[in-house]
Amino acid sequence: MEYLALFIWLSLCLILGGAMHFVMAGALANRFVMLLAAPGVLIRKFTMTVTALLCGGTVTRVSIYELSSRDVEFEAEGTASVGKVLVPLAPLFGAAAVMVTLNRLFGSPLNLNYTPPALSALDSAGLGGYFRGTWALLTSVVRQATHANWSSTSFYVLFALVFSLAVGACAPMERVREAIMGAALVAVVLALLSSISIQRGPDALPSSPAWLTGARSMIVRFSGVAFIMMVYGMLGALVVGIIVRLYEIVTRSSAAKTRAKAPAQPRAKKKAA
Repeated sequence: MEYLALFIWLSLCLILGGAMHFVMAGALANRFVMLLAAPGVLIRKFTMTVTALLCGGTVTRVSIYELSSRDVEFEAEGTASVGKVLVPLAPLFGAAAVMVTLNRLFGSPLNLNYTPPALSALDSAGLGGYFRGTWALLTSVVRQATHANWSSTSFYVLFALVFSLAVGACAPMERVREAIMGAALVAVVLALLSSISIQRGPDALPSSPAWLTGARSMIVRFSGVAFIMMVYGMLGALVVGIIVRLYEIVTRSSAAKTRAKAPAQPRAKKKAA
């Protein structure tokens, strides 16, 4: 059940990213927003490139300095074809890892010790408990944001960087579907490795190898961080979207007034034939 819960959780993070990309669709063309999102976009391209290479693919095009280009192009055949679903998922984990590092550098103002809720069973009680835990985690993250130290300049800088990472990790819905397939592949591989590698411990109880337990714990931890990142990113997207919209309204209004005040150009008189 834990791997099914992990898949549902990762899918939720990816869908939140898709919703964020939908909210930011118009604002992403704004030059200021593009500069604000630049660190996250760079992390996105880096993680996608590394994942494509690790899967055995061949990267054919990656533009580091072109901020409007968010993805990398690669070719993958045979076993390397798994990169087609893992590469869209990679930015989520890459951005989460960078967020953990940034939070430590800024003195850990954000509590990132949130873990996805457990799924006890596929019945109504188990699913109800899972989604209640998800809602409790969501409200806790929002409460943390409202009670944060907004008087600190460093927190604004950290919030801007987290927003940039969330923008880099999010993707349009057509890419989200591919990433969800990648999340399913990760959950299935972990479940298979766990069932194959289970060994008997000293107390005669089944236990997984240390490397598998560590990998699973790291993925679960980064999944929790990714959820927090996407929630903060969604809050930032709403604020940035409103600011960009107001800026467009003001500039459009001032441009219209300028055109109205401009003297009309006299038309040239046609000469009689």
